[in-house]
Amino acid sequence: MADQIRVAVVGAGYFGRFHADHYSRNPRAKLVAVVDTNEERARAVATEFGAEPAFDYRSIFGRVDAVSVAVPTPLHYQIAHALLDAGVHILVEKPITDSVESASTLASLAEARGLVLQVGHIERFSSSYNTLAKVITQPLYFESYRIAPWKNRGVEVDVILDLMIHDIDMIIGLVDSPVIKVDAVGTPVLGQRIDVANARITFASGCVANVTASRVAYKMERRMRVFARKQYLSCDLGEGRITGYRLRGDPMTEGLAAIAMESYEIPKQDSLANEIEAFLGCITKGSKPLVDGRAGCEALRVASLINESIEEHLQKVQGEPSLSAAGE
Repeated sequence: MADQIRVAVVGAGYFGRFHADHYSRNPRAKLVAVVDTNEERARAVATEFGAEPAFDYRSIFGRVDAVSVAVPTPLHYQIAHALLDAGVHILVEKPITDSVESASTLASLAEARGLVLQVGHIERFSSSYNTLAKVITQPLYFESYRIAPWKNRGVEVDVILDLMIHDIDMIIGLVDSPVIKVDAVGTPVLGQRIDVANARITFASGCVANVTASRVAYKMERRMRVFARKQYLSCDLGEGRITGYRLRGDPMTEGLAAIAMESYEIPKQDSLANEIEAFLGCITKGSKPLVDGRAGCEALRVASLINESIEEHLQKVQGEPSLSAAGE
């Protein structure tokens, strides 16, 4: 196709390979290059998906229109800033960066240059999230659990930025109200950074979310429960099932007949394919991404508040020093 968007993937690791795969199969895109400082890895992924290997992201300046940045989080800001400065549209894996200040700088730069900056909060592109967004009205309380066994991947950041930020972003999107207060507890277990955390997030609307994340569990689980006026929903994000109840009468006079059971069929979809299609669509149409730089900043801001609350709690109950520099 003559009007295909020239794309590259920077970072040929676990997630980068998936991005390259999806671009190679999307008719809107032409995968030009796969970039990684590990030359063997860059060659392997590039060859697999019919692209050119490259070993320095600066070598693709002027040759591509858009890039997926799938490198470790501490490198997000440097690479994304350089690419935006070179006039390239960016899809950066979550979290947007590792600091609110640098994230805000990226968002401002993208706005000033008129470029698409989309943050890879993949759950926002899942069929489960889309269904929840349609059926939830005036949520009052959320409970979410995202737990997984220990892996060496992603431990350069804490569990809040690794796992919990998915649910933070989802709930922010569903509530659509500013976060005004955060209280949290957590601790390192197997690594040097926080491995398990629980946060209570309060919104200006009065909605409250209780969010738990762990990367030291024996199983994988991704569940969310939502309580709203006259409605309760239970969502298994892993299995793609939503069930619940809705009040449709007076249970004092009608009994159980006043309570309607709800069950929603969630279509099987590839969330990353949806995410990349949305990114390419924003470039073509010149539209704002569902999860733009500002949304990425807000999710990171709340994650940072959670970290601050955890550090304060640990210092108070255990007399431990600040963990902000742990592992550095």
